[in-house]
Amino acid sequence: MGDLLEIKLDNFEGPLDLLIHLIYKNEMNIYDISISVIADQFINAINTMEEMDIEVASDFIQMASYLIYLKSKMLLPHNSIVEDDIDIEEEKFLFTQRLIEYSFFKDVAEILREREQKYSTYLTREESITLEKDYSESMDAYQIARLFFNLIKKEDKKIIKIEKKNIDINEIIENIKALVFENELLFWQNILDRCRNKMEVVVSFLAILELIKLKVVVAIQESNFENFVVKRNG
Repeated sequence: MGDLLEIKLDNFEGPLDLLIHLIYKNEMNIYDISISVIADQFINAINTMEEMDIEVASDFIQMASYLIYLKSKMLLPHNSIVEDDIDIEEEKFLFTQRLIEYSFFKDVAEILREREQKYSTYLTREESITLEKDYSESMDAYQIARLFFNLIKKEDKKIIKIEKKNIDINEIIENIKALVFENELLFWQNILDRCRNKMEVVVSFLAILELIKLKVVVAIQESNFENFVVKRNG
C-alpha cells in the first residue's frame, strides 16, 4: 500500500491524468497497455482513498466502474459475448485512443506552459497577429492539431514519453522555415522523420503553428486523413 499512499487525487486533473501516471510508473507502452494491471492499480488507489475517508470525485468513481466493466469483459470467453455488444478489441482501442489523445494534449500544454514562463520576463513590442483565415485550401490550428494527433497515432516509432532535453523552439522554427523556403513544399512526414523523440515531435508541431500565426507558411491537407503539407505563404 506504500505506493498507493503516495497517490493523492488532488494532484491529478482527472481520472485520465491518474491513468497516464500509472502507465508511465509501470513503464508501459501507451499504445499497448495492460488493462488488467492498470485497472487493478487504479481501483486500489480509489479504494485506498475511500478507506482513509478521503472524498473521491465522481469522475474517478465512474472511471473505476468503467475499468471494472472493461476488465471483466476482457476475461469473458469470446463465445459468451452478446452479438450486439461492441467488440472488446474495439472497446480497448477506443479507450487507449482517449489516453493517447489526453497524453498528447497534456504534453503540448506543458511545453506551452514552460515556454510562457521562460518568456514572461521579456518585454516585447506589441503586435497584432492573427491566424490567416482567407486561404480556401489551408487548415486552421484546430484542424492541424486533430490531424497531427491522428497521424502520430499511426507511427511505428515508439514515441512514448517526453525526454527531458532542452530543445530550442526558435531553432526548430528556423530549421522548418529554411526547409520550406528551400523545397517550397514540406510534408509533415519529412519533419517527423527528423525527430528523435516525442519532445521534438511536439515542439515541431508547435513551431508549425507559430509559423502559421506569423503568416510565414500555410498548412494544406489535400484530402481527409492524408499527410498534410506545409508550404510557403505567398
